Amino acid sequence: MTCVSAGPVSVLPDRLELYRRMWVLRLLDVALEELRVEGLIKGPMHVGFGQEAAGIGATAALRKGDVTTATHRPHAQYVGLGLPLGPTIAEMMGRADGQCGGRGGHMLITDPEHGLLAPSGIVGHSLLLAVGHAYSQLLAEDGRVTLCVTGDGAVNSGAFNEAANMAAVWQLPVVIFVENNQYALSVRLDQHVRETQLYRRAAGYGMPGVRVDGNDVEAVYHGVRDAVHRARAGGGPTLVEAVTYRNALFSGSDRGGYRDPAEAERWRDPLVVTRQRLIDAGTPIARVREVERAARRLVEDAVAFAKASPWPDPAELVEQARKWDGRAEAGRWLR
Repeated sequence: MTCVSAGPVSVLPDRLELYRRMWVLRLLDVALEELRVEGLIKGPMHVGFGQEAAGIGATAALRKGDVTTATHRPHAQYVGLGLPLGPTIAEMMGRADGQCGGRGGHMLITDPEHGLLAPSGIVGHSLLLAVGHAYSQLLAEDGRVTLCVTGDGAVNSGAFNEAANMAAVWQLPVVIFVENNQYALSVRLDQHVRETQLYRRAAGYGMPGVRVDGNDVEAVYHGVRDAVHRARAGGGPTLVEAVTYRNALFSGSDRGGYRDPAEAERWRDPLVVTRQRLIDAGTPIARVREVERAARRLVEDAVAFAKASPWPDPAELVEQARKWDGRAEAGRWLR
């Protein structure tokens, strides 16, 4: 069986590579929704149509050895960090060739080799985990950083505020990346916060706050890159707010009805924006289409890999749990 990968992580990717990753992500989400409808993926599925630039731009600013914590909408991290797509889809389908042997599921995949740590089962608490990992990086003094991806709904949680304060007090090498997609499940941003410019909260913790266009992959990349450089140099945490829009339902079980149908038209599609920039900058349209076709083949091959993967052997359940406990004890999460 051939292992299909989303490709290596590039520290300074060019515009075409960023577009490729966003296109892979869009096609991956389409494929995952189809697998859910077919019944091949069980449980909730949180896709991120319209948010591709945010996650791809943020992960592009990292280097090997850095750590990322994700949310319940983590597919951009899967693609941006270069996780092998075949095993990633197999994991979501509960198959044996998944990163966690089919035991993790769509939103709890962990891949230490690519710097991805699974989010907490309590959605919105990823910053608590990020603080712990960033503290270990501070002690190691090895220049690594932690990117904590979270959402606009999580910033109101007690855990987020306690962790942000701790990160600032200890000057931890962590970047708090808030994907502001305008809705906390079904509640619009201005209905659950008075100050809708979330980056301004950073001042209350004594850390810098930056707001970027979350539908512009280059703007996201540059904003997060500067925050990563600051953290790597010992300057402490930064809160980066990427303003974007979730052009999809919250999950497959979302019945909708809480948004104006015309609302999405006010937001630019990040793939269209980047594609037009490539063409305006002189990239031949044939080259752009070649990248799009290659992305489609990549996702199709990954789906085929996952469908061909066997089911886990129930007799290996205890051994699988022991393997992951052993990795944690050996400190492999932090190496």
